[in-house]
Amino acid sequence: MRLLNRRATRIARLVAIGTTVPLAVYVAVALPVERTARLVGAVSVLLWYVLTFLIAKRVTLEWIK
Repeated sequence: MRLLNRRATRIARLVAIGTTVPLAVYVAVALPVERTARLVGAVSVLLWYVLTFLIAKRVTLEWIK
């Protein structure tokens, strides 16, 4: 089980990074340079990474069992 958990974590991290990088680029280009907008964009990108990681890990664990 520990090996499966480690594999799922690695796959989920790759999925989360793969979806977060394009989002971060889009947010950096699309949002205005104002400090508040950049802060909200950064928080949303961080939240996107965390949620995507958790969802991808759960799906991967179910898939590889």
